[in-house]
Amino acid sequence: MAYRALYRTWRPARFADVSGQAHIVKVLTGQIKAGRVAHAYLFSGPRGTGKTSLAKIFARAVNCASQQDAEPCGTCAACLETAAENPVDIVEIDAASNNGVDSVRDLRDRVNLLPASCRYKVYIIDEVHMLSKGAFNALLKTLEEPPAHVIFILATTEPHKLPPTILSRCQRFDFRRISAEDIAARLAMVAKAEGCDFEPEAIEMISRAAEGGMRDALSILDQCAASGAVTAQSVAAALGSGDMQQHHVLISHIVGYDEKNALLQLTALVSGGADTYALLKALADAFRRMMWISVGAADADADETLGAYAKSFGKQACIRALNILIQKEYEMRQNLRADIVLETAVLDIMNPEDDPAVPDTLRIEKLEARLGALEQAQSQAPKTAHTIQKESAAPKKPAEIAKAAAAAVKTQSPKGSDAGPLHKKLLDTLKQDAYHICPYASKAKPFLRTDGTLELEFCSTDEMSAEYLKQPAVMDIIKNALEKAAGNPMPVSVAVEQEIINTPNTDILAILGADVEEI
Repeated sequence: MAYRALYRTWRPARFADVSGQAHIVKVLTGQIKAGRVAHAYLFSGPRGTGKTSLAKIFARAVNCASQQDAEPCGTCAACLETAAENPVDIVEIDAASNNGVDSVRDLRDRVNLLPASCRYKVYIIDEVHMLSKGAFNALLKTLEEPPAHVIFILATTEPHKLPPTILSRCQRFDFRRISAEDIAARLAMVAKAEGCDFEPEAIEMISRAAEGGMRDALSILDQCAASGAVTAQSVAAALGSGDMQQHHVLISHIVGYDEKNALLQLTALVSGGADTYALLKALADAFRRMMWISVGAADADADETLGAYAKSFGKQACIRALNILIQKEYEMRQNLRADIVLETAVLDIMNPEDDPAVPDTLRIEKLEARLGALEQAQSQAPKTAHTIQKESAAPKKPAEIAKAAAAAVKTQSPKGSDAGPLHKKLLDTLKQDAYHICPYASKAKPFLRTDGTLELEFCSTDEMSAEYLKQPAVMDIIKNALEKAAGNPMPVSVAVEQEIINTPNTDILAILGADVEEI
């Protein structure tokens, strides 16, 4: 016997088997129980969501001689007849290949014939939006007043292409995309029934990749099961998106704004056989889940790695990344070099300061992050003998001497006890409650004054950060975070260190020595 694909073998045969369309099943079964079956229905929705399957179940149920709570019994003569491969009284028509006026006129002539053995003759017209204008006009009158023994079920993925005259003559049911959870549950059931070993992560990958279509999910499962156990690696190979661990490495480079290693990792994925379009979809799925985690709509514990990335990357950055990937998806379809489009997408995500539409705060944070990384790299670089000799030989400028003197005087005037541990707790709280404030607050020197006030002092060269924190709305957030960190309300203030001109001349002279002349 020839092998049957899983999506055909496991096509729903009862209303109870239909996944994700409970709102439609409830209405249809209610009509059958009440004996109020309409003459024309329109089933619209994405592919693989059960339109044709539900149409066949409905056709069997209305013809069943002994319904069981609106479900077809499966044993009566009508059920056996309609369950056959080509039932006489359930006629399926593919409008994509029978879309002319002559085909509809032939149908119009045949509807007057009585059913061969059932109560109703049901016409299921699939992809009905493919009918020509003339064919729609020829169908109008028959669709409005068909014989009492005829039911029309029109199925389409593009209901907006149907004329209003057709829409007004049908009861319309909009099918929804099936949730990933429902798809995963169905796939696990099918895999167990087929005796196929599988990894839960693999089932989850298939359910997300199916994008709400059960038929697509079963087709991917069928493809992966042919080579043995269904693993995450086999699913990644079937989807063409590459290994999931390598995806996480790529995302970690993007989140860390590491352009060099991000491009190298992307090249490694493509060289390893990953499809560029599948990679773009995988990135979009990852940033979408990070966006959900960042707003608290998804559980970060479900994917701890993405949860950590979402926390450091931020909600706005995730939204911006998704907008870039959506735009690049369109460009990818128009471009012969899809790999270049994907590379530019990754670089665009990591360069918000080049995008005028990005808020100034995000652009400043990115620039400061780059500057900090550069300064850290310079400080960690080993000094050569030439550099040391050049630094020792170079005479110090008066401004440098004055700055050193001011720093020395400042150490002689402490503002209070060190508040480092409290400052760290404050920063940890801000990371959770207001991550966008944390980069500014982390630059401050914390002091605990004698009156119990936490003073955040900034260098005179960083007045921008101080002014930002002094805003009333920002100060309210800091006060709430400080109360949570300290366990009780505490006053907080923001200050900028005094310039050297405020230092008494006598102290300057005492520090610099007798060789400096007072003017």
